[in-house]
Amino acid sequence: MTAALKTRPAERPLSPLHRIAARLDEVPAAARKRLVEAGDALTDGDFARAESLAAAALPEGASLALRLIGLVRERAGALPQAFEALRQAHLEAPGDPDGVRDLARLARRMGQPALAADLLARVRAACPGDLADAQDLAAVLRDLDRCDEALVIVREAMADAPKAPHLWSLLGSIAAQKGDDADARVFHDEALRLAPREVPILANAALARLDVGDAAAAREACDAALAARPTPPQAAAVRLARATARLCLGDLGGWDDYAARLAPERREALAFDIPAPRWTPDLPLPGLSLLLVSEQGLGDEVMFGSIIGDALAALGPSGRLTLAVEPRLVPLFARAWPGVRVIGHATTSLAGRLRRTVPDAGPVQAWAPLGDLLPLLRGTLESFGDAKPFFAPDPARVEHWRGWLSRLPPGRKIGILWRSGLMAGLRSRRFAPFEAWTPVLATPGAVFVNLQYGDAEPDLARAQTQGLTIHRPPNLDLMQELEGVAALCQALDLVIGPPTATTNIAAALGAETWIVSANPNWPALGTAGYPWYPAVRAFQPDGTAWEARLEAVARALSESSLSERGRGPPRSGGRVRGFTAGRGNPHLCVV
Repeated sequence: MTAALKTRPAERPLSPLHRIAARLDEVPAAARKRLVEAGDALTDGDFARAESLAAAALPEGASLALRLIGLVRERAGALPQAFEALRQAHLEAPGDPDGVRDLARLARRMGQPALAADLLARVRAACPGDLADAQDLAAVLRDLDRCDEALVIVREAMADAPKAPHLWSLLGSIAAQKGDDADARVFHDEALRLAPREVPILANAALARLDVGDAAAAREACDAALAARPTPPQAAAVRLARATARLCLGDLGGWDDYAARLAPERREALAFDIPAPRWTPDLPLPGLSLLLVSEQGLGDEVMFGSIIGDALAALGPSGRLTLAVEPRLVPLFARAWPGVRVIGHATTSLAGRLRRTVPDAGPVQAWAPLGDLLPLLRGTLESFGDAKPFFAPDPARVEHWRGWLSRLPPGRKIGILWRSGLMAGLRSRRFAPFEAWTPVLATPGAVFVNLQYGDAEPDLARAQTQGLTIHRPPNLDLMQELEGVAALCQALDLVIGPPTATTNIAAALGAETWIVSANPNWPALGTAGYPWYPAVRAFQPDGTAWEARLEAVARALSESSLSERGRGPPRSGGRVRGFTAGRGNPHLCVV
């Protein structure tokens, strides 16, 4: 920002293109005509013509033409070039708040929320009565986990507009991020009362209901949002939320909505650059040379990997399967299926969007994201059958860790972790704080081994000061050396933790694994356990606080330790015995 911004009325068009159109009377007639034609070309999707016409309006059109060029480039996916055009527009008219709003919007889209917050704060200082600015700034601050600052802004705005439904909805999303689920639902309900047919209000209400485990109400809100004629990006986001709700309810028809995870309209969606036709269900699998590309997070890559055996059977003896996974997982998948060509994929960030490529794919007839086969191969709970282990660790490494474990104090050797590597925003509330694990760590007869990747040292040191020892496996990078992690998990008597890459690996090995999950727990597919893996016990969200739930884990661990001692000396690895939670289908287990 190079100069003070002039204020604008609080009521303004929210669409960037509409805001440009509202200012056309400020430019000469010839430039105005070109800008109108450029806007029409942009609406028609003719990006080259739109940019050419907008450029022809320079220099008379100045900042408006540059802003339109920026919008054209943004719609075309050239975000860095769009940002440069908008920056030039701001230099032409440093006192124009609309130009700064465009910069802030694009900065947020490009994954630079701190810059967006800075820009919006300056706009708001110049236009203090603009409710949309207040809402945008509070939303960015929420995304930065600066929730207290966001609350101050929302409350100030609500003093002038106490019946603004979007402010109530934003207040609900901030409360949800802070973990105040009851307040979040109250705020979202008030937003719904004020605007019962607005898509963003309904979508936020659906997410709030998922957070408290009310999947049925979440699905109803999603259905109402989709009936309210959402924009394509809104529809994709709502369909993904509805997929979560349906899967939580055990409706595996929800895989149809789950396809929205990769909808290009979603800015967060993973994009693929693969030079081959994408597989569709009308292309028969028998005899096909198929490339499957793992997707989502590392834990999902493992979980979805449980369908590889069925994919091979569907391709038949004349088919050929190439599997692209995260490079750290290549040895585990290759050992699991020797007849599959397993290679690594590569993921980069370009203009704020993650893009996945498979450099060494070779010639294939078709490719598919691995999750695209879920409706075909996992369309019903019965299709999961008797879940079996599919990973196998390196035997030599297992023996190495058995030897190390045997030198620890006597007792059951239990691997433990307590959080994910990604803890920003709402993800942080999906994991219990380390302090809540104290009853588990204090269980008599249990010897704990650290499986927590990332910077675990502060938590480990804090436990030590309380007399709670968590042994560190020597010379093992728990984030990078997944072969070693798998071998250690196999050698342990039990692995306990939230749903992460590590617990998914342990479960895929068939190692005895206890998972403590949070809402929305869609991988359970509406069951008391999880269908994907054997030998796993589920501690599912039940409405209690983390402390009460982890005390239940501690009691179960104490009881199982007593049972082990009654059967003889504790083991230091070896083949585990599969078991599931106390109710439900005996074949259903946990991720």
